[in-house]
Amino acid sequence: MTKLTDDIVFQSGGKLHNRIVMAPMTIQSAFFDGGVTDEMITYYAARAGDAGAVIIESAFVEKHGRAFPGALGIDTDSKIKGLRKLAEAIQAKGSKAILQIYHAGRMANPEFNGGQQPISASPVAALRDNAETPLEMTQAQIEDMIERFGHAVKRAILAGFDGVEIHGANTYLLQQFFSPHSNRRSDQWGGDIEKRTTFPLAVLAKTKKVVQEQGTSDFIIGYRFSPEEIEQPGIRFADTMYLLDKLATCGLDYLHFSMGSWARNSIVTPEDLEPLINKYRQLQSDTLAKVPVIGVGGIAQRRDADQALEQGYDLVAVGKGFLVEPTWAAKALNNESCAEFADIEQQKELKIPTPLWEIMDYMIVDSAAEAIKHQRIKELQSIPIKFNAGEYTAFGRGHNDDLPVTVTFSEEKILNIVVDSSKESDGIANPAFERIPQQILDGQTLNIDVISGATVSSQAVIDGVANAVDLAGGNSEALRCKAREAIEWSTKIVEETVDIVVVGGGGAGLSATLTALDQGKSVILLEKFPAIGGNTVRTGGWVNAAEPAWQNAFDALPGEKETLMHLADTPESEFAEEYLADFRTLKSQLDGYFTELEAGKHYLFDSVELHRIQTYLGGKRTDLNGESIYGQYDLVQTLTARSMESIDWLTEKGIDFDRSVVEIPVGALWRRAHKPKRQKGVEFIDKLSKRVQEQNGRIITDTRATDLIVEDGKVVGIKALQADGTKLVLHVNNGVVMASGGFGANTQMIKKYNTYWKEIAEDIKTTNSPALVGDGIEIGEKVGADLVGMGFVQLMPIGDPKSGALLTGLIVPPENFVFVNQQGKRFVDECESRDVLSGAIFDNGGLIYMIADENIRHTAANTSDETIEREIKEGIIIKADTIEALAEKIGVPVQTLSNTITQYNHYVEQGHDPEFNKGAFGLKVEQAPFYATPRQPSVHHTMGGLKIDTKARVIGKDGQVIQGLYAAGEVAGGIHAGNRLGGNALIDIFTYGRIAGDSAANLV
Repeated sequence: MTKLTDDIVFQSGGKLHNRIVMAPMTIQSAFFDGGVTDEMITYYAARAGDAGAVIIESAFVEKHGRAFPGALGIDTDSKIKGLRKLAEAIQAKGSKAILQIYHAGRMANPEFNGGQQPISASPVAALRDNAETPLEMTQAQIEDMIERFGHAVKRAILAGFDGVEIHGANTYLLQQFFSPHSNRRSDQWGGDIEKRTTFPLAVLAKTKKVVQEQGTSDFIIGYRFSPEEIEQPGIRFADTMYLLDKLATCGLDYLHFSMGSWARNSIVTPEDLEPLINKYRQLQSDTLAKVPVIGVGGIAQRRDADQALEQGYDLVAVGKGFLVEPTWAAKALNNESCAEFADIEQQKELKIPTPLWEIMDYMIVDSAAEAIKHQRIKELQSIPIKFNAGEYTAFGRGHNDDLPVTVTFSEEKILNIVVDSSKESDGIANPAFERIPQQILDGQTLNIDVISGATVSSQAVIDGVANAVDLAGGNSEALRCKAREAIEWSTKIVEETVDIVVVGGGGAGLSATLTALDQGKSVILLEKFPAIGGNTVRTGGWVNAAEPAWQNAFDALPGEKETLMHLADTPESEFAEEYLADFRTLKSQLDGYFTELEAGKHYLFDSVELHRIQTYLGGKRTDLNGESIYGQYDLVQTLTARSMESIDWLTEKGIDFDRSVVEIPVGALWRRAHKPKRQKGVEFIDKLSKRVQEQNGRIITDTRATDLIVEDGKVVGIKALQADGTKLVLHVNNGVVMASGGFGANTQMIKKYNTYWKEIAEDIKTTNSPALVGDGIEIGEKVGADLVGMGFVQLMPIGDPKSGALLTGLIVPPENFVFVNQQGKRFVDECESRDVLSGAIFDNGGLIYMIADENIRHTAANTSDETIEREIKEGIIIKADTIEALAEKIGVPVQTLSNTITQYNHYVEQGHDPEFNKGAFGLKVEQAPFYATPRQPSVHHTMGGLKIDTKARVIGKDGQVIQGLYAAGEVAGGIHAGNRLGGNALIDIFTYGRIAGDSAANLV
């Protein structure tokens, strides 16, 4: 095994006397023009000597290419003199001096570059606040930039440096050319991955040529890279390995990871715990294996360095360690402990320039305060674990209420934990109530990580046990400090064959699984989170399906006739040709209905054609680029025609629908929603998952699908990774069904594709499960799947302003919605579609209030009396005895709100809203007390996804079916187009989930 003390000889002949290098870290202390200052020389000289090499921070190769103030430059010959002094100061202490060279590209802030607009591969701004859109570099500029890198290399040689490191990381220019996010070119410098490597390879080739021309045979050439980007599309690890192999083939001395930790796993798929260095060694070519690789990040002590070398790195780069411990290399080589923080009085002693000192607050500590803290931890860890034996009940704060936790103790151990989860979030929180208690019992510690997707419930269990510990005379603070056993990373590979693999444990995945099981197929369902349910458990449970025989038993509401008349008057020019026949059929149906209304038969109307036309019109949208979209006819036709099949199928599977009421979900446009008696979407997950298990279907949680297996153009299996590192290789006889959901919890992916909303805020909240990050779409894309409708994202207008959650506050039927802005005025038809409502809310300041009275309160299906009282205390709901008092509490003009409510009540009496033409009316706002629920739009549904046909088969970019690959639910696009009707998501997942399962089972 490589040792820290081993020397190394590079391909060039350059040699280091050990495996330690000082990492390049910006100290922002150069002159205004990038020249070397005495402070810089003193700083670097103090840290040189025992390290094999010191890599000097990034030096810009062109005067407008700096990314930060006080940057070092190598853009002119005038810099050579100062750089020579810097190199000599380092070499005099015994270390090699290597200079990192770069250009910031689009990251070159005009503020630091004389107001110059930045340049890049393409005019694509970085995904960060106030990012400047760069100018696209011309062919001449690209060629000139390559020359500038060459000039920089020559200057480094003339200044006496022992090598250069080409900076291809940290989203700077070289990475921008390699990234599919920042490089949208279609010429020789961009497009496919091969062309995106052209610029980095050209810079390396130029570097090698200059070195050869200068006759410096032992001059070291390195390349620093960022292994991944979170942008969509962005650099993935497989892309990076392609680039590195090309660089290795060209020839260089070392490669240098740029990461916050040498042991880091993927930032794109953080559930994948395998360190990237492991993947690097597994995937490297023979050529790449000959190039030494440097690991960086989190190397604070000698043991860290040794572990990094043992893991597979050839050298280690230490950054922060050298900041606070200038002799870090010497101490590490002597197995001495190294400081990890600097005392607030040590700036002068450590020879740290003031600009650097001012930005390293996180590494500066008050030693006295830290000593007290460490002593306290030491004391807590030394406290004997003792309890008063017995059973104690305490509480933690859950989603919905206080969570009772009953804990049994002996005098020395926690023996049993029972969680009363009856009031907690069904479906979402279940893993917390099983796993957290078991982990506490196994480790006899409260030092436990919360579970992804159930963070609040997990913490509630931990806090409840902690409170019980204190009741039992124990010390919960000591148990929170008690060490826990490390989890071992598994290298096991499990391989097996089944008929069908379904990816995703929400409603679509369970429907597909159960349908295939019904036909005698063997099925494995993979769910990457600890609990199944996905977004389905987060819904209100409304399922749209036109069932006139049932709906006709209900009276029509005031305003509904006007809605239908307005629809009937829609010009035929508004319809795509394929929808005209349905519209004409609908008009004929409505003529008959209006006649019956005149005859006194005031029943609720519906038909499959009305559902179809509303789905079409509700999804027909035009984006910011003027591109129009609407639902693909055959997909919408299938959805609406087969919706009652899904209701009947769900009923047969045990779902008990409440037939006493027909409702209209937010943005649904019509009352046709079927809702289970058991509130919320958890009813579907509970009943369907039990059926799956009864029929010997296998549900494997904590398992993330990574790649499809393709042979001769057909999907024949899938690879997956479990939480402990175990790899699954699942071969299929029939196919793979993607039901992994959309990307509503991936803000960067939303921003990347968005063409509909003027702005998507970085901090926008979401109603979605954190599992919904678009990985299923990416997996499909990798095998050539086409995408459709990706630019459209639906916002939920009534999201919780703090959490984005849908089901807090008073969520009443839209006929009882009364929206007021911060001036106390109504501003929209509250029965409108979700995007219209969200847009109107943004136009009115982004935060609005839903007003209700006591009667309307009782129509809220999402809550309970206990929850309402708790949310009043927490400020989620505001309550007052009069409308005037409510106005004062929410800060709107008193008389304005009073007038608004008086006028609204008049509209309810008339059944007509002359201001906004509200589509349906329910109750007046008249019975005290009165309530206001603050609301703000949050991300709810991503409209686009994998392109499918009516058999749920995935379509490739070539227009052909990808054999063996099916998709259902939000991972698929083409149905809802630009905006989805409320209640259409669940009927979509159950209808197309069943279709996907049937198609896979029958090899369609």
